[in-house]
Amino acid sequence: MARVGILQHFWCEHADVLETALKEAGHQTTVVPLWEGRPVPAENAFDAWLVMGGPMNVDQTDRYPYLLAERELLARLIAADRPVIGVCLGAQLLARAAGARVYPKRPREIGLFKIELTEHAATDPLFSLACNPQEVFQWHGDTFDLPAGAVHLARSPRFENQAFRLGRRVYGLQFHLECFLRTVQSIVRACADELAELPPEDAFEQYVPRLPAALAAQQELARKMVRRWAEMFD
Repeated sequence: MARVGILQHFWCEHADVLETALKEAGHQTTVVPLWEGRPVPAENAFDAWLVMGGPMNVDQTDRYPYLLAERELLARLIAADRPVIGVCLGAQLLARAAGARVYPKRPREIGLFKIELTEHAATDPLFSLACNPQEVFQWHGDTFDLPAGAVHLARSPRFENQAFRLGRRVYGLQFHLECFLRTVQSIVRACADELAELPPEDAFEQYVPRLPAALAAQQELARKMVRRWAEMFD
C-alpha cells in the first residue's frame, strides 16, 4: 500500500475519480488543502503525489506564497523520478519546476475538446490506453513550454502542449480526466467570470447537454490510467 498525497489548490478542484481508484486499489490518500494555508509537505511525506488544478498562475507567489515551496518540492520529486501526476495547474507547476515557461494564451479552452496523441503516446504506459483523438474536459487559459527532456504525449489545435512525461513516473496533464459532474458544476459557479469573458462561439452552454456522458467516459479512462501509474510505485 502506498501513501498518496493530494495537493489541492482550490476548494472545488478535487482528485475525484483518481482518488477513488487509488483507494479501491488499496492505497492510502491524504488531501493537503494548500488553499487553506496548510504547509507544503516534505518530499518523504508520501510515496506518490497528485497535484491538482486551481485558478491561479504558477508565478503568483506574492499572492499564494505556498506556490514557491511547492515548485521547489516538485523539482526535487522530478529529479528523483518519484511518481507524480499533475493536472491542469498541477501540470503547469511541474513544467515550471522543470525550468519551462508558463504563460497565458488565448482563446481559452473551457469545455469539451479533443486532444490528439503524439507518436510517443502509443508506447507510453498510460497514454497507450487512450483513444486518438480523445475527448477531454478542459478549463484553462494558461499553457506551458515543454520542459527539457520531456516526452510530448498530446496536443490540441489551440494548445500544442497538452500532456508530457518526465522520466518514468512523472506526468503532466493539462486537461481534467478526473472530474465528477458535481465538481464541474462547482467550478462553473466559482469561475462564472471566466465564462462571461468567452466569445459567443465558445459559450459553455453548448457542452452542458453532453457533460454527463462525456465525463463518465473519461472517468473510465482516468481509472485505467491511474491504476497503471500505481503499478510504477515500487
